[in-house]
Amino acid sequence: SGGPLVDVESGNIVGINTCIRANMEGTSFAIPTNKILAIVDDLAIGITPTHGYLGVDMTTMTPALAKYINKLSPAAAVPERDGVMIEKVFKNSPAKEGGLKKFDFVLEIDGKRVFNADAAHVILDRATIGQDLSIKVLRDDIEITLQVKPEDLSPRLKQVRQERLKRKR
Repeated sequence: SGGPLVDVESGNIVGINTCIRANMEGTSFAIPTNKILAIVDDLAIGITPTHGYLGVDMTTMTPALAKYINKLSPAAAVPERDGVMIEKVFKNSPAKEGGLKKFDFVLEIDGKRVFNADAAHVILDRATIGQDLSIKVLRDDIEITLQVKPEDLSPRLKQVRQERLKRKR
């Protein structure tokens, strides 16, 4: 663990291995090189990288998946189109404070159209901490724009770890 992850066909380094799960045969985790290259200069001069956190679970939606969800739960009223839907808004989160709701369909983040959850996560990860972030959503067939202030993910993760440790004791 901790060494380079090498593409066997090209010989290129594609990531840095971070951990291996012993109880999950052959499963390991790595940080992709594009993520590393984006922060290596900051790390070299002592800047701690930040990661934007809103407190939402998002999923990439398709018309077929939306139709299935609407059939199971007619109250959901998920738009039957491609895009990004908020599945959950966590309590005490910037998303909750900013007015985001379950089943909101994300159209734009910071003026950028989003077509899948991965693209939305990249924008959120790079968002400026504590600064209003404009999020345009479709809710009940009405487009609305909300302002949400991302928090840094690292303190949140530390808090969650501490809470888990307390529960184990």
